[in-house]
Amino acid sequence: MPHSEANKLRRQVSTLSEFGKRALRSDDIDGLLQEATRLVSDAIDVELVKVLELVPGGENLLVRAGVNWNPGVVGHAEIPAHEGSPAGYALYTNQPVITEDTQREVRFEIPKLLIEHSVRSTVNVVIRGEDGPFGVLEVDSRQLRKFEQDDIDFLQNYANLLASAIDRVRIQRELAERALRQEMLGHELQHRINNILATIQAIARRTRAKSQNLDEFAKAFEDRLAAIARTHALLSRSHTSTIDIREVLSQELSVHGAVEGENLKQRGPAISIPAKQAEVLSMAIHELATNAVKHGALSMENGHIDISWDAHDRGNENEFQLRWRERTSPIAPQPARRGFGSEFLEKSIPHMLHGRFERTFGSDGIECTVSFLLDQNDK
Repeated sequence: MPHSEANKLRRQVSTLSEFGKRALRSDDIDGLLQEATRLVSDAIDVELVKVLELVPGGENLLVRAGVNWNPGVVGHAEIPAHEGSPAGYALYTNQPVITEDTQREVRFEIPKLLIEHSVRSTVNVVIRGEDGPFGVLEVDSRQLRKFEQDDIDFLQNYANLLASAIDRVRIQRELAERALRQEMLGHELQHRINNILATIQAIARRTRAKSQNLDEFAKAFEDRLAAIARTHALLSRSHTSTIDIREVLSQELSVHGAVEGENLKQRGPAISIPAKQAEVLSMAIHELATNAVKHGALSMENGHIDISWDAHDRGNENEFQLRWRERTSPIAPQPARRGFGSEFLEKSIPHMLHGRFERTFGSDGIECTVSFLLDQNDK
């Protein structure tokens, strides 16, 4: 073997070893890719080297890293990823693609980027990741050059090393993100448990104050806890931090005997209510429905409940409004003693939802309005 060839091989082996050590330590993909292009340029004695990343959608390849390219190329320039370009052809065939003379190439079109840089000979090798190709490692010579098999093998080995480094960093980041998610979920769970306990304590305290005896307290307290449980069951099934308003209404009203198309009519757009606000709103619906069973539309054969809702933009905020209209005859007299339900509706909605509750008694029933700003930070 000629002395120059032996030196070249030693240099390439040393380059692979040097980059391999760094690839095991670093979690900076951009830094790894940029260092890779520099080391390849030195090892194979080619001025222009770049790493092309397959962008989402798979239509183009972005020049993610590179050496000796004109300003504005790295991080911005893109070339087609289909088989009509050298790099795209490498992806298409999943094999190294060598062009000994760009002016005589007939298999594909030479990208404008290479023409602008007076490139005459190129090699493209695929960077094969575990979940599909990351992209292409490309070396571009401004002079006509016949790349030897040793060069091709070196570049493919280097691309494989790059792929392993990229996969390792990706997996480490996914694990770190998963651990962070678990930590955040733990904090959120603790926060929700604390909120639930605080809500239960407040309900117990107020229900006790408004109850005439232990049996009345037990029944009212159990019904209100059941309303909270139904809301949390909805949240668990949806796997999100919001609940659609129709689900909250339908579930709570069906428990109290309201049937769509018979004694109930609901209308309004799909609106997602953040979890914390949905919990309070479900309690409000529970109290309205309970009052309807005791004194209103659900206590009589000819009773009917009409519910509508909407949301309106208020600058950077979104205001939700729900209208509850009960019609029945004869009208039950307004209770002389104010219970927990009335107190909850009139005090807790302003306090817990920072909203408004309005109730009007008419000649044929009652009308209630609940309105509050949807919490954008809890979605």
